[in-house]
Formats: sequence, C-alpha cells, structure tokens
Amino acid sequence: MIKLSFIKESLVFTIGNALPVLASVILLPFYANLLSSSNYVALSFYIGISLLYQILFSFSFEQYYGVIFTENKDDANKIKVLNGSTLLYLIVQGIIIILLSLLIGDSLFKIIFTEKSIEVHFYPYGLISILTGFLNALFKVSCAPFIYSQSAKLFFSTNIINFFATLCLSLSGLYVYPDSLNGPIYGRFFSGLIIVLFNLILLHNQIEWNIEWKFIKEYIHKSWALFAYSIVNWITGNIDRYFLKSYIDVNELASYDLIMKCFIGIEFIQNGLGIAIIAKIFDDWKKNNTISLNTNAGKYSQGFVISIFLSILVFILILPFFIKLIIHEQYYYSGFKYLPLIASAYIIRSISYPYYFAFLYAKKTHKMFQLNFLTIIFQILLSWWFIPIGGLASAVFISIASKFIQIILYHLSFQNFIYCKFKKTMAGNIYSSHFISNPFIFCIEFEYFLKQCIIFLYFDFSYNYLLL
Repeated sequence: MIKLSFIKESLVFTIGNALPVLASVILLPFYANLLSSSNYVALSFYIGISLLYQILFSFSFEQYYGVIFTENKDDANKIKVLNGSTLLYLIVQGIIIILLSLLIGDSLFKIIFTEKSIEVHFYPYGLISILTGFLNALFKVSCAPFIYSQSAKLFFSTNIINFFATLCLSLSGLYVYPDSLNGPIYGRFFSGLIIVLFNLILLHNQIEWNIEWKFIKEYIHKSWALFAYSIVNWITGNIDRYFLKSYIDVNELASYDLIMKCFIGIEFIQNGLGIAIIAKIFDDWKKNNTISLNTNAGKYSQGFVISIFLSILVFILILPFFIKLIIHEQYYYSGFKYLPLIASAYIIRSISYPYYFAFLYAKKTHKMFQLNFLTIIFQILLSWWFIPIGGLASAVFISIASKFIQIILYHLSFQNFIYCKFKKTMAGNIYSSHFISNPFIFCIEFEYFLKQCIIFLYFDFSYNYLLL
C-alpha cells in the first residue's frame, strides 16, 4: 500500500517541478496582451532556442544522474565527487558550446529565419537565450541531488525562488519596455543566474570540485542516447512551428503556439509525477534485483497514468474559458477546435514513461535513440509533405501520429511477446503493469486508446458546437 508520506513527498516534488513552467504559463497572457503577434511569435522561437541549448549544455546528465547516484548512495564521499565531477565537466563543455555559437550562430539564424513578419536575430536576443539555456542546464543538473536524496523541501525551495524571480523580472521588464522583448529575454536570463548561484550555495557541502573521469565516461557512454531522446522530444514539440511559419498567418501561428504553451503545464505534470516515482521505482528494482512492475513499482505506474488522464480531461474543459477570460485579442481563440486532438497526443505520450524508466535503469538507452530517431524522421517527412498542403490541421494530426508510432515502435522492439492480462481500474481498461527482463515486455491495450478517441471526439464536437 502506498504510504501517506510518499503521497505528500510526491506532491512536493510535482509542485516544485511544475513551478518554473507555471511561471511561464502565468506570463503567457501578459505576453499575448502586451506584445504584438509578431513579437509574441519571435519570443516563442527564442524560448525554444533556449530550451534546445539547455539540452545541448546538459547532455542529459540530469536524467542519468539517478542511476549513478543509486549505485553509490551509501558512500557520501563518492556522491560529493559525483556532484563535483558532473558540474565541472558541464561548465567546461558549456563554455566550448558558447564559443562555437559565437562563431556560427549569426549565420545560422539568417539562414533559418528569413520571414520578414518574424524578426529573430542572433544578436542580442539569440545570444542571451543561449546563455539562459546554459544557466538552466546547470540548474536542472544541480537539482538532481535533491531529487534522488529525497530532499523534497530543498527541491521545492530552489524552484519557488526560480518561480518568483522569473515572474518579477519578466513582468518588470514588460512594463518598463512595452511591446519589447527586453523584459522576457533578460528576465529569464537573470532569474537563471540567481537560481544557479542559490543551488551552488545549498550544495556547497555536497560537492568536491574534482573530476572523476570514471563517472564522466559512464555519463557520456550512457547519456548520449538520452541526449538524443531529449533532442527528439524538442524536435517533436517545436519542428511544426518552423514549418508553419512559412505557410500560415502570424496571428494563426500565435494562437497555436499559445495553446501548445498552455499544454506545457500538462507535460510538466507528467514530468513532475515521473520525478516523484522514479526514485521509488529504481529502489524497488534494486531491492528485488529485477526490472518488474508487478510489485510496488506497478502501483506507482498505474497511479501515474490515471492521474495524467484525469488531469488532461479537466484541463481541456476549462482552458478555452480561461483563455477568453484573460486574453483580449480574438485571433488567439482560433486554435480551440484542435484542443481535443492535442490532448489525445499527451495521453499517448504518458504511455511512454514506463518504457523510459525500464530503458534508463537497464542502461539500454541506445535502443531508445534508435526508436526515437525513426520517429522523428517519420515526423519530419510528414511535416515536409503535408504542412504546405494542410497547414495547421496537418501539423496537429502529424503530432498525434508521431507519438502513436513511437509507442508502437517501443512495443515492437521487444523481441519476445507475452500476453498480459489486463486489470480493471477506475479509468477503464488500462494496460497491465508487467515488465519482464531481457527483453523487457510491456503490454498496451489498444481498446484503451479507442475509448480515449471516442471521449476526445465527443469533446471535439462539444467545442465546435458550444465554443466556436
């Protein structure tokens, strides 16, 4: 049975992880109301570039950190060396990436952003966004020790500071410099600087500033596939706008981007709940010396999926009314008709987490890279062919198809198949939580997806009838 203390701790981790995203969501209506549509879209590209560089700077060390921490958690000195090695290496790597960006960044921006209606340049906002990505990468990695040592209060404290710093600095800049990107761009940069310094102060007793190459070699050997997985996720979440900017009106693109930014809240609820359960699942697998979700790990996984499903149902019901309440420009409402379809893509995405946990713990990250590479090739080709024809509608359906294909590839990648009995839950027939090792098996009940499709088609009809 899941203990009450775990539920409280999970809630703290989930809220703490969602706070930076909550700040971004809170800022959205200010961006929409105080910036022109062209400036809003340009800001969206700058934030996306910052997120991409955050992945490049961190090389997904924060994702693999938990595996090394779990193996060495009984030796405090090794943990100090691990923390110091991780941060030192990433700082050096970050400086190299920044220098390379200074050499080629301006030329790349001029090639990628040729539209006259959207002004995106390397100097100064592009460079500041890259530096923000560097600071946010260090912040995410420096939060990893709090997660795996189960220091929920420290994790929450550093994220609440990030939350208020981002809000206060960005809003101040927006009102001091109306319809300018100075506030949002520099606000995110200085809040990143503040939280990195704060985390280093909190961790000063848990860091030995020395590089242990054994840890770095393992990171590089195992994290490259996680890094590729993160790059694929970034491409999956952003590539459509790079195609769409050449084929749809800037106002329509602003509307679509606003809705997708709102769904980042759901994405981070998924990630936050994932963070809350991953340490427990890893400990359970270590204790039982096998990768299986038949014990306590299965309860955490089932609770995760049900929570995400219910959260999305509530979210898509209230989002249109909320947007109309706080955003004045009506062109931001044009994307409401796509809400159910966008939501279904996030439901499908939640199914990938148990696979991700198993691949990560088993150190089979190269398999994820292969499957995700195939997925992104599929998405890019479809986008190239169909977005010029169907515009925004094509982009939405391609997103769903890509996530569904990803799950199918995960499932079919297992060489041996075993029939798993399905369990009844409050949400209907949900897949059974069964893994077996070498190869890992995870069964998906497609009836569950069909039920979800019916639900979201009903919502789609309701939106068209009641809201549009």
